[in-house]
Order: sequence, then structure tokens, then C-alpha cells
Amino acid sequence: MLGRHAALHSHTRLVAADGTPLAGTHLAGPADAPGAVLLLHGFAANRRKPAYARLADDLSQVCGVLALDLRGHGGSGGKCTWGDLEVEDVRAGLRWLRAYGYRRVALLGLSMGGTAAIHATTVPDAGIDVLATISAPAWFHRPPPTQPLQRLHAVWHSPLRRAALRAGLGVTLASPHLWRDPPHPADMARKVTVPWLVVHGEDDAYFPIVEAEALAAAAAGPVTVWREPIGFGHAEDGLAPPFVAALSAALTAGLRGERFPAAR
Repeated sequence: MLGRHAALHSHTRLVAADGTPLAGTHLAGPADAPGAVLLLHGFAANRRKPAYARLADDLSQVCGVLALDLRGHGGSGGKCTWGDLEVEDVRAGLRWLRAYGYRRVALLGLSMGGTAAIHATTVPDAGIDVLATISAPAWFHRPPPTQPLQRLHAVWHSPLRRAALRAGLGVTLASPHLWRDPPHPADMARKVTVPWLVVHGEDDAYFPIVEAEALAAAAAGPVTVWREPIGFGHAEDGLAPPFVAALSAALTAGLRGERFPAAR
């Protein structure tokens, strides 16, 4: 199911440094916007999934937005690598936003998109002013500790199930032998010096709240943690209107160089 934008928008094509073609949607936002948000979805989602389309619409009321399909998802080419090679997708999005004229940019990554955002923030001279992650993991688990991750792990390691995933959801997942064994997100966090909003649900079925605490503890810069109550769930599950309103306000503050609200 694809979502429709209520806000003025335009679709665009980008190319990552390794040649992977990427699809994006730009929402310009108001004339006095303090900057732009690069929106990065989670695994098996895309920028046109209704929850993400609505989020982009809402964010565009206060700032510019570039919603990106990460590799292997939606309208983008390539193969999904769980946030590893996706760092090149993020860098392509950042280049696009800078070329468009935005002077300040925030990354907003959910789940796997959060991993890609953390990774990109550690790249020297990345040009990222603010980081926000929702339901991002702290570790690449082997073996996976939760049932949802165990199911994903089984799909990843089965050529037949990967093919079914591609046929059913349009997600192209790279095989395990292409895994480059990158640093854990908690290790990457030690290089994150920009203001960081870490959001995590108490009832996240994929990654327990301790993962958010580990990211926050490892970060080299200022961190604000929002512990969302039971009912928030994982990633886009928690994008209810009150939360999105608070998130929009927080990102606007961050883009203006102000501190994130301590809680919502």
C-alpha cells in the first residue's frame, strides 16, 4: 500500500557513490524553515508507506524534507545490507540537500534507517547538524535475541525466503556472505558529537530499551533520550499524531541550534 502526500512535493532521483540508483521525494516546507530533515525508513518499508508519507507531510509543515528509499527498497536499486552500505545512500541524500541550498540538515532514521544515520554521522565532514533515531539498535545480534529478529535472520539466511521477500514486498536483501561486519552502532556512537535525540519504546519487540540506553551512554556529544510508554511499539508503529507533533517541534529546535526538549 502506498501513501499519498497532502503537502506539495516532487519526486527525485539520486545516485550513491557506488552507483546505486535511489528514489526520493522532496517536500520544500515553509519559507522560514530552519533547515531540512533527511528521512530514513526502517527495514521492509519505503518512503511511500502511509506512515512515512504522513510523517513527511507533517514534518514539512515546519522544515524541508527529503524522504529517501534506502537501497533494496521502494523505488531504489541495489540490495539491502541492514544499514551498512546504506551509509552511501545517506551521503547521497545529504549531497542533494546541500546542493538544493539547505544550510542545516537533520537526519531522522527509524530502526535500520537509524543504523544508517548513526553510521553516516561518523563520516568525517558529513555535514550533519542534528541526529534523531527511533527504535535504533545498539548491536548487530548474533544470534538474534528476540523472535522478530529470529524470523528476519531466517529470511536473510535462506535464498528461497529472500526471493519470496522480493516477490511479496519488493525488498531485495543481500545474502549473508556480502555482510562486511561493520562496527556495532554502539561503537559508532562514540564518534557522534552532534546533538542526538534517541527515541525508543518500552515495548519494542525487536530491540529492548537497553539498546537505546547503550547508544546514549556511548555517544560523544549531547544526547536526549525519550523513553516512550507501552503502546509505542517499534519504529513507524509509534508515529501517532501527538508524538509526531512533539518530534516536529524537537527537530525544529535542533535545526535552530536549540536543545532538544527533555521529554514530551
